Amino acid sequence: MTKSINTRGQYQAAMSRNLGLDLLRAFAILTVLLGHTVSSFGSPSALAPLQFGGTGVDLFFVLSGWLIGTQLFKEQHKFGDVDITRFWLRRWMRTLPAYYAVLSLTLVQLFLTKTDFRMPWQHLLFLQNYTGNLSVFFVSWSLCVEEQFYLFIAPFVAVLMARSVRARLPAIVILLLLPTIFRSLGFYDSMHETHVRMDCCVMGILLAYLSVNRKEIYDRLAQGAYPLLILSSGLYVSFIVDRYVDLPGIASPSPLLLAVVFGSWVLWAGSRDWQTNSFVGAAILHISTRSYAMYLLHVDALAVVKRIDADLSFPLYLGMAFVLTLLAAEILYRVIEKPFMMWRSNFSASRSREQGLFHTDAAEAKS
Repeated sequence: MTKSINTRGQYQAAMSRNLGLDLLRAFAILTVLLGHTVSSFGSPSALAPLQFGGTGVDLFFVLSGWLIGTQLFKEQHKFGDVDITRFWLRRWMRTLPAYYAVLSLTLVQLFLTKTDFRMPWQHLLFLQNYTGNLSVFFVSWSLCVEEQFYLFIAPFVAVLMARSVRARLPAIVILLLLPTIFRSLGFYDSMHETHVRMDCCVMGILLAYLSVNRKEIYDRLAQGAYPLLILSSGLYVSFIVDRYVDLPGIASPSPLLLAVVFGSWVLWAGSRDWQTNSFVGAAILHISTRSYAMYLLHVDALAVVKRIDADLSFPLYLGMAFVLTLLAAEILYRVIEKPFMMWRSNFSASRSREQGLFHTDAAEAKS
């Protein structure tokens, strides 16, 4: 029994969060909320450039690539292979319940209020970013990108790690450049399509591969992480300023350039193990852990605020949207998202392989 308890404690300690990555996740959802609030407010000229905050979605993509890439490469390093089905089940139990809960409420509302309602079947299969039908749940295009990327990346990693060491890094770099090639050749109908929008996801995968399998390269990059952070942050700010004043040499960034900018941020955060018990740290952690729910619900919160028949200032409009989003997200997180994440450990097919080892230890301790 003691062995089981100690092992579980070691597992929980290993799963402690990195405040730097939580800070980036919180920043991503807050900038998305800001950008969409400006649009909902009517995009006045003084605020319109802040719609650049919508690129917080691209930061989410890098963070997602980093997270799943680290999981996959560490699994392969420890066990010698990747359990693709287990990976998919764990990701689906993490992302699908909250998505389908919000989608169901959206569809019920449309069914009750629209005389010409038609069931948007694409949304059930995450195909709407290719079919172009985003009117029902517009922000879901980014969820399509992630879900489609999940289906692709686990088999890709399994095949990649079966190849020679020399071939692995070039293969990831080629994958990183493919969306740019597709865009330059015009092989797309919309910039919401995964094959032309996965630059940032692959950047996260690249950083994860280096951190797990090419430590010598990753450590050299990490040594320059702070200067890269300053440089990339200045570039990020210049993109916003350029929307107010036409800066020479500055243009709207491509997804690949955003991948480089946000990748440097993730490099900086991921190469430092930050822990804090401060109020600020707790606030960052709270927003970070609710960021997915906030993303799913913030458009509905904005729709509610927009219906208020009052001459609201933008700060008040934004504040009300933030509070409503946070309250709704808390309910979704506690009722749907968190329980399903916890239930993953209750089933052998969705339990992490690390936890599988601990359950084996527990069984041996009891025998």
